[in-house]
Amino acid sequence: ILYRFISLLYAFVARLFEEKGELFFEIIIEENDACFYFTIWNINVSAALKKLLKQQSNDFPFKADKKRITIKLIKEVSLKHHEICNVEQEKRRQNLITSLTEPSVAVVPPYTFMQREDIDEVLKICDDMVDLMYRCKKVGFQKDVFIRLRSCLSMFCLSAMSYPQISGIVNLITEFSVLMNTSWEAFSQMTMDEVALVEGFVNNIDRWANVLFVTGGADLHFMDSSLKADIAMIRMQIEPQQLADEQNLEDIFDF
Repeated sequence: ILYRFISLLYAFVARLFEEKGELFFEIIIEENDACFYFTIWNINVSAALKKLLKQQSNDFPFKADKKRITIKLIKEVSLKHHEICNVEQEKRRQNLITSLTEPSVAVVPPYTFMQREDIDEVLKICDDMVDLMYRCKKVGFQKDVFIRLRSCLSMFCLSAMSYPQISGIVNLITEFSVLMNTSWEAFSQMTMDEVALVEGFVNNIDRWANVLFVTGGADLHFMDSSLKADIAMIRMQIEPQQLADEQNLEDIFDF
């Protein structure tokens, strides 16, 4: 959760500096045994961040007033070195016992709830999208690349939408497809760094499909948070003009 928040904050701040070169605000980081607390002091920056975090469901709980916003991040369990060693030794002991008493099997086998032809179609679409992003890294989002990627996303959703087990992923990909439909101009002007964000999103979809339906080893929701974070970062890069429509950016960031 800390990594995801810092990635989101980095993209947010990078966009602010791109829109307004001279920018000053304070970030105060505090912690206790259970949580990290990030406080951003600046009336306009905190208001803009508050709006962004409201789009992230309940992933990043926060409190805000007129001048600041504080985000609370719950820590994962952290073990000391000797505790880690003891845990690892116990894991190895249990694995040895298991290997001597049971046949070797995957902890989570590939899922089979999808029809074979639908799995094959989804995997083929993922391969096509990876190839498209390889080309996009060389030439940018030309019109034909943009249209083909958007078409691939639509076909992916059509192939997978009848399976409620993966409705969360289908909804995320549909969200990204809608974002593309309304943002051609922004995509066409992407820098190579911004294209890399889209490439990461596509690669994560490809990984999701191959792990769940080919290699096994993960539960159905193992990529939900990563894909959601990918979309949030891409949206930060391509939608600053929407914020400008609602509140003039020059006014928001005129310090």
